[in-house]
Amino acid sequence: MYSEYIDRLIINLCKQPKSFEFISLNLGGFDPIELLKTLNELESKGKISNINGLWFVKDPRTQANRIDTVDNTITKFFNEHIGFFGLFKKPHPLDFEWRNSTTSLDYLLKIIQDRNDIEDRILLLGYPTLFAAACIKNIPNHVTLIEKNKPIIDGLSKLIPNKKRYQILETNIFEATPRNMSKYSCVIMDPPWYSPHFYQFLWYASQCLVVGGRIGISLPPINTRPNISKERIDWFSFCHKNGLCLENLRDQKLHYAMPFFEFNAFRAAGVKDVLPFWRKADLAFFRKMHDKITPRPIIKDIYSGWIEKEIESVRFRIKKENKKSIKETIKISHLVKGDILPGVSIRDSRRRDANIWTSGNRIYKVNDTNKFVQLLDKIKNTQPGTHESKIVTEFVTTVCKLEIKEYNNYLDWLYNAMEKQTS
Repeated sequence: MYSEYIDRLIINLCKQPKSFEFISLNLGGFDPIELLKTLNELESKGKISNINGLWFVKDPRTQANRIDTVDNTITKFFNEHIGFFGLFKKPHPLDFEWRNSTTSLDYLLKIIQDRNDIEDRILLLGYPTLFAAACIKNIPNHVTLIEKNKPIIDGLSKLIPNKKRYQILETNIFEATPRNMSKYSCVIMDPPWYSPHFYQFLWYASQCLVVGGRIGISLPPINTRPNISKERIDWFSFCHKNGLCLENLRDQKLHYAMPFFEFNAFRAAGVKDVLPFWRKADLAFFRKMHDKITPRPIIKDIYSGWIEKEIESVRFRIKKENKKSIKETIKISHLVKGDILPGVSIRDSRRRDANIWTSGNRIYKVNDTNKFVQLLDKIKNTQPGTHESKIVTEFVTTVCKLEIKEYNNYLDWLYNAMEKQTS
């Protein structure tokens, strides 16, 4: 009976690949020598396997559909270290969405509470996880988030403790009008790390800020890309033109978890030995010294005209194109070897040709996006198939199968890498 009990404990632990060190640490004092014997016996019976020093359950039924049935212990572990990992859908590369560690979110919340009075109003731009953290801790301030991503808004709405103090404005930052906003004592923003986005976020934030208020900004570290040092100087100059003065700058203070699309991009590029929180940001705080009326920077949101369709947890984005459907048979073309774009930078010229983009960073070009969307809807509604619908069905089925498997691999890697860092 006791041996069956130990076997069951080990099998439960090994639903995700585990090192010998981890198993021995989590078996309540079970002798490591006996543990090694038990592991070898379970392996000889075909119940577990060992690859590269990691033990895992061999039964394929326990691995199927793990994308939707991650063990509660694993989910809890992710949520402890990655801000609200289980609340939102997996990030899509077109949203420039990297999520902070819980340590970073706690750090930002402490700054907000230490530097603001209870009656001070807080505005968050591009920071849904920080809004979620504020809701969970129910900080006493009035907190407003500007967010355009509907799935994220749906997730956040479940957390709001007080609808009078916590508000979400569903709008695009590039189109929102600051004159319709209240004035805020503090703005915290996490813009995409590119000049057009920075200028738009900063201009909007400065217009909403009271004189004497602060703006906290996440910034790319100085080695992020060529010429980033000059870009940062230009950004700081733009801040000054908008009545802001740099108050303090803390290097690499914020940590971001690697999202699934970046995991896929790195592996497509041949990069494997990267830690989950390798990406860091500097944190700058500016004080508003006086009001400045400046023209709004001109920017075209090149990623706003995309439709999203979700199939089997895979997020497909299809670019809306203002042209009539063609009479040719639907054709989906490959743009890169292996279909996964091996990078996440907007400087990559291969991004321009894509009009289908998945949450696993796959890109394609279809000859008729309108027809493709119509066929996708028919697939989702299980309508009888034509020749073209069969083409799209086969395409979608293949992509979903690949990305579900890759996402499970991502979860395995993320858990084991984080486990080593936090143990």
